[in-house]
Amino acid sequence: MKKTVSLLLVLIMLFALCACGSSPKASYAYETAASGASYNSSAQYAAADYAAYDEEYGYAEPAEMPVPAPSSVAGDAGGLSADASSSAATGTGSNTTINTEKIIYSADAQLETTKFDETVAAVSDMISAYGGFVESSSVNGANYYNKARGNAFLRSANYTIRIPSENFSAMMNALPTLGNVPYTNTYTENVTSQYYDVQARLTAYKTQEARLIEMMAVAETVEDIITIEDRLTEIRYQIDSMQSKLNNWDRRVNYSTIYLSISEVSEYTPTDPVKVTYGEKLGAAVRNGLKSVGDFFADFLLWFVEALPTLLILAAIAFGIVIILRKTRGKREARREKRAKRKAEKAAKKTAKKAPAVPSQITPSDTDGIGQ
Repeated sequence: MKKTVSLLLVLIMLFALCACGSSPKASYAYETAASGASYNSSAQYAAADYAAYDEEYGYAEPAEMPVPAPSSVAGDAGGLSADASSSAATGTGSNTTINTEKIIYSADAQLETTKFDETVAAVSDMISAYGGFVESSSVNGANYYNKARGNAFLRSANYTIRIPSENFSAMMNALPTLGNVPYTNTYTENVTSQYYDVQARLTAYKTQEARLIEMMAVAETVEDIITIEDRLTEIRYQIDSMQSKLNNWDRRVNYSTIYLSISEVSEYTPTDPVKVTYGEKLGAAVRNGLKSVGDFFADFLLWFVEALPTLLILAAIAFGIVIILRKTRGKREARREKRAKRKAEKAAKKTAKKAPAVPSQITPSDTDGIGQ
């Protein structure tokens, strides 16, 4: 019994000495080798699995997949080799399609000019030079009222310009050469995701259309033919709608839009901020007030002189109306007097007829003569 216990103690001490004698480097090397073997076996298993899958479904067997060493796996970002990482970052893999960005540019701009005719001609030349065209335009000139009165008039023009997208920035940067540009605003609309989503759906619908046409060729019953035709009508409507949407996007992407407003001014709008004191503001207010009064009386005099013939005609008409009214009023008063006189005469006659006879009076002298 004592011998058995002693033997066990000796064995335990030997195992302890072996464990203490093993170095950490050896342990790490062992673990690395084990993990590398596991990785290699997994990669080979995956390659074999892909090959079996391709063979089962009739695809060509790909080339043997390279199995990276464990050190290279640890050093590459995300477990990918350098080539694979760059390919994934740039999207240039064998199964990746590079999609062009679909961005729509448009802008609003206001242009002030003191030489309207020359600026309009320069705008037309600039549009032609940059390969664009005018989609719509309108020009507002002086009207007959302003010309007849000899007033100063300011003209304006509005343009909707379509310019190739590659020349959009150059066109916008060249506008200040034509005059003062107090306002510009640029809009950007990215329709890339919508564009390629519609394009993918369009491809799917075209595939369905081709299959339905094949089914139509082998259809035997009238019901089948009618059903296929109905479905074809729906699909072709969707195809036309999506194609129209894509064409519209292509036009807007290829040709940017500039909404340009040109105004004729006597003085440019100041673009740099100017500090004005309170005294200068007060003086400007007084000058503007006096100028407004002068403009009012000047405009009133012009209006009076221009309206004088009309006022004379209206005065003559008013004078004639007054004379007619006075004559009419005199005749009415004369008729009223005649009526009143007649009524008075009639009333007097009626009163005379209705009054009783008055007896004659005998004086005392008369009675004395009779008694004697």
